[in-house]
Amino acid sequence: MKATVGGQDIDSEGGVPPKDAPSEQALDELGAKASSGALWTILGLGGGEAVRLVSNLIVTRLLLTEYFGLMALVSVFLLGLQLFSDIGIGPALIQNKREDPTFVNTAWTMQAFRGTSLCLIGIALAVPYAAFYDQPLLAVLIPVSALTAGLSGFNSTSLFIEQRHLHLKRPAILRFLAQLAGAVVMVAVAWATRSIWSLVLAGIVSAATTLVLSHVWLPGIRNRFRFDRQVARSIFSFGIWIFLGTVAIFGANQLDRLVLGKLTTMDRLGVYSIALMLAVAPVGALHQVAGSVLFPLYTRVYHSSKDLAEVFRTGRWPLIVFGGWTTAGFIAGGPTIIRLLYDPRYWEGGWMLQILSAGLWFGVILGGSTHGVVVLAVGRSDWTAAMAFSKILGMVAFVPLGYWLWGFPGAVAGLGVSDLVRYAVCVYGAVSLGFDERLEDLKLSLRVGIAALLGWSAVAGLTELGITSVALHALVIFVLVTAVWARPLLVLIGRVRRKEPLFMTVSEA
Repeated sequence: MKATVGGQDIDSEGGVPPKDAPSEQALDELGAKASSGALWTILGLGGGEAVRLVSNLIVTRLLLTEYFGLMALVSVFLLGLQLFSDIGIGPALIQNKREDPTFVNTAWTMQAFRGTSLCLIGIALAVPYAAFYDQPLLAVLIPVSALTAGLSGFNSTSLFIEQRHLHLKRPAILRFLAQLAGAVVMVAVAWATRSIWSLVLAGIVSAATTLVLSHVWLPGIRNRFRFDRQVARSIFSFGIWIFLGTVAIFGANQLDRLVLGKLTTMDRLGVYSIALMLAVAPVGALHQVAGSVLFPLYTRVYHSSKDLAEVFRTGRWPLIVFGGWTTAGFIAGGPTIIRLLYDPRYWEGGWMLQILSAGLWFGVILGGSTHGVVVLAVGRSDWTAAMAFSKILGMVAFVPLGYWLWGFPGAVAGLGVSDLVRYAVCVYGAVSLGFDERLEDLKLSLRVGIAALLGWSAVAGLTELGITSVALHALVIFVLVTAVWARPLLVLIGRVRRKEPLFMTVSEA
């Protein structure tokens, strides 16, 4: 049996869509569930980012800037271990048709084995990694931080099963509570000790909170150790491209800190990490919504034999409107935002925030968060690997060129340009499957550019007149950028006020 995708017939994962393909009414209900799930995801992520920002503002005033550079290297190391061993267990639990105890518990057993192995590997590699960067403290920080990988391996599979069914309220609250617990510990320990260990303990507490709550609070199959070879082969078959893709994603998203850690000081790397944290905050939230809401929504529509192309176009609209609005504000007001939030030690991060935001608009918001999830939903995980590898190629080409021409600022600019390469491959892959939104992307990008230029020009004009109030600059940027994006924002607000689904359903399309 075939499913129609953008006018093309493409085999579903496993060859046959579910026998109980959703009716039109069921799909309408699915759209409503997607909107509700998106709301809870946004609320959870928004609350989490607020907690993260407030705690970051506190600890940056208590700790040395070099601590954030060191923790950036710790985070990259641990994330690299996780991504280099990712075989797509989570996506398989969402995308696969099976949801029986044998399938779920085999996946959990594989996940637990992976997490334990990562913890042990992290301990073994800590000393050589510390020697490479000539930072002896890393040899102690990494083994302790590696406990987070071991704890995460035993998380309940209900985190993914709830996402599969678009039941996102409890997972969103769970993640917020975990982040809040970590933030409270981080601030308390930093206040008492002024030590880098406050940053390490925050991660461990957050991981432990997630582990406990996922088992005792989320409904679903109780996890037990079990291994079925057929299930394992099925997961490996789907996950091989996920594995290659996550290896590439690690290189695409983390290689910057690995390289810059050798090119600059820990202080400057710490400033860069702060700018990156701010740049990816809204982008990461949108990417999470895309993975938690759009991916399962597109998957269910695809398996229902309905035309997915129109659902793709309407489903991504709320994400790119919010993403374009925030991106324009960050490009226009990068220096203003940094000066408003941080002390002078971090002000160099202003121009970094501008460049990073521009690149992330193309590579992540338009690319990975919209085109990437629909390609994965139709079972083409090979394209997700190609998308990630394309950014690595862009970094290899443009980061050295930028550093050679303009030093550290040029290297950061090269990172931004590399996201354009990823966007190009994302669009090519989506178009080849029948999802063509290039003209809409161009219109939206022009709107981002116009809004950013207006905001930046206004601040430059005020500065020329001797008006240097950072708060006033921020207000002017907000008003001008919002004015440019007023029409699509008002459309979304109107749909919320009328209690209409944010994601248009098939029958409405």
